[in-house]
Amino acid sequence: MYAIGIGEKKDEVLKAYNKLREEGIEVELINNPKTLVDKLLNREIDGAVRGSLSSSKVIPYLREKVGKFYRASILKNPFNGEIFLLSPVGIDDIREDKEGRVKDKIELINYAVNFLKRNNIEPKIALLSGGRLSDYGRSREVDKTIEECEEILRHFKKTDEKLDIRHNGILIEEVLKKGCNIIIAPDGISGNLMFRCLGLVCNLEGYGAILLSKEEINFFDTSRNATWKRYYNAIKFMEKLIKIK
Repeated sequence: MYAIGIGEKKDEVLKAYNKLREEGIEVELINNPKTLVDKLLNREIDGAVRGSLSSSKVIPYLREKVGKFYRASILKNPFNGEIFLLSPVGIDDIREDKEGRVKDKIELINYAVNFLKRNNIEPKIALLSGGRLSDYGRSREVDKTIEECEEILRHFKKTDEKLDIRHNGILIEEVLKKGCNIIIAPDGISGNLMFRCLGLVCNLEGYGAILLSKEEINFFDTSRNATWKRYYNAIKFMEKLIKIK
């Protein structure tokens, strides 16, 4: 049994619900954020999707219950048809100070790597900054993002685990063409903007945002402005993950 949150925007959630029920997938609709989270954590359901419930009500309650986690949107790469993770995509997913942001991104990358490896996908990581590498020196704000990526890159180059990780500046199109499947945005604001441009404007097929943490949490975060297909895809993807386990 799965659950989808249903808020003031109901139509697209109801379309997804009806489609899933037609396919014989057990799913219920829940209009209370705390009930949705509690049912998931008490294992009364196998997984939950935020649906059209407010993020500002669901996410803080989830953090209160399970502790720290990151969100990574799962989208389909238009160049190779494979999935990729885009993160951070929440405005409060990583800290604002440089030291905290670097530590959070390193932890986020490790969780994303583990998630892909559990699903038999070889990680290929791309760090995004605010400009081309040749733009260094033109803008202090851009310089900070470039320096941050280079620091993260140096960290992983020193570890025993040899990961495929690169820093291509702002060139998201190039790293997608190269098949990178973990895309790390400069911050949650730019990550959220990228997701909205790719998923909600360009209609890139997606599956919601998985929670990444020390524990596996079968919860997908979804936008209130999504179409029924994204809610539907989130449940189908979650069903696939559970079967893999």
